Amino acid sequence: MSAQERVTDNQPRHVSSSSILIWAGRSLTGRQVVLLALVLSVLVMIAHRPLIRSAGGDTAVYDYVAQSILRGQVPYRDVVDIKFPGAAHLSALAMFVFKPFGIRDLIAVRILNVILVALLEIIIFLVGLAYLGRIDAAVIGLLFPLMSPRFLDWMVGGTEPKLPLMVFGMLTLLLIAWDRPFWAGFSSMLACLCWQPGLMFTGVAVLIFSRYLTSWRDLRALKALAGAAIPLAVTFGYFYLRGALGDLWAWTITYNYSVFGPMAERSVSDSLDHLYKVTSRVLDGNNLVVIASIIGFAIMLVERITMKFKPGDSNRSTELFKDAILFPPLIYFVFCLINFQAGPDLIPFIPFVGIFAAKAIIELCLQLQRIKKYPVLWDVAMPRLAIVVMVLTVLVRAVTFRPDGGTIAEQDKAFKIISENLGPNDQIYTHGTTELLVLFNKPNLSPYVFLDYGADDFAASRRGVDFNQIIEEMDAKSPKIIALSRMKVVTHRGDFKNWVDEKYTPLEVPGYDGIYIRNSN
Repeated sequence: MSAQERVTDNQPRHVSSSSILIWAGRSLTGRQVVLLALVLSVLVMIAHRPLIRSAGGDTAVYDYVAQSILRGQVPYRDVVDIKFPGAAHLSALAMFVFKPFGIRDLIAVRILNVILVALLEIIIFLVGLAYLGRIDAAVIGLLFPLMSPRFLDWMVGGTEPKLPLMVFGMLTLLLIAWDRPFWAGFSSMLACLCWQPGLMFTGVAVLIFSRYLTSWRDLRALKALAGAAIPLAVTFGYFYLRGALGDLWAWTITYNYSVFGPMAERSVSDSLDHLYKVTSRVLDGNNLVVIASIIGFAIMLVERITMKFKPGDSNRSTELFKDAILFPPLIYFVFCLINFQAGPDLIPFIPFVGIFAAKAIIELCLQLQRIKKYPVLWDVAMPRLAIVVMVLTVLVRAVTFRPDGGTIAEQDKAFKIISENLGPNDQIYTHGTTELLVLFNKPNLSPYVFLDYGADDFAASRRGVDFNQIIEEMDAKSPKIIALSRMKVVTHRGDFKNWVDEKYTPLEVPGYDGIYIRNSN
């Protein structure tokens, strides 16, 4: 019996395995729910204006890396980044596919994100169905991300590595439930190649398919490892052939482990406080759902632990796969205690919040149903009510949404003064203001577009020079325009300041500070 069939068998008797809501004799099948989820997610994303929103922040950095790939540059050697390259290559692929249609690079990436969010919604639904065994619970799970304006804002700004991370990560959980070890391993490594914490999905796949490292003879765990090894080997082989494997390792592993991690580390109490404050701010208006998700996680954790103490070999249970959904949010929570920076770091939690909130709602309904004096079928009526409320919330928030910040057209207008001062052979150096490079589709003077948390000293140490020598080398190329921002945690920000004070004059660009033009003398 397949995992998918087991899920169907676990459906409550009064809820059809192929329907969700039945009113006036009409029902929605699982396939119809998938189609509706696809349409709803696309419409909600469009409501967040992905095609006009201004570029900036970390997403502009990854958009720039994607453009660099299309120019033939190699990440980590020609443009420095500290995350694995999967997301940037996906964006580069989108740029390549849409370019013949005259679609601008920025827009191509946003179209890709709309598609990825729609895929994520469908996968969340299928994961909820597989692990909770009820279509109504699965629908509750898929609706939560669409209820979160901040999450959708992060999705429309440009390349966001955590989005494909969760697409492949949730797909891994689905493939575990469907007992597809090779493809679960393959998908898990794609998640990791988008951002390093995605390795947790590979660990979960191996743990479940090996039945907690107790069974290897059926080769399922080895198949998962083989699946994971292929994309990793292809990636390392590509960078080896391009002469950049050492750069890849240095910036994604060595720097993160030995420099960034220690410098960004907080105490556990400070991390918890920071995590709480950011979560409260980002998920404002969804607090009840978050609380319900914590309760749902605890309920499922107790259920799975209780199974371990029942007679027989629990590791041989046909429901062992259900343990898999508990590990990623738990592991990622531990990761956040070590290194949690800002709101977008909450993205990997978002799919799980809805699923575990659905678990809490279903369990509450089942408990109410057991109270004989209440004749209402609580476990049918209450989930339906939750779905109605959530759908209405999604629609109201989408219709009333008003984006903060500017538009791409406004940025183009603001940067016009820069383009008027640039000759065909003039170069630009930017630190932090990477949207300037993205909008101009122009390479940076230097590989170093962002040098926070000791990256400047790490870059110098890899070359065996003082950082001032790197600045001198850049100055020798006489960049016409310099744009400096996000310098707060740059060790050598004083050296940058001295450079621009000596050789440059501030250029008035509407909405931007820290842009300079080289003195004529």
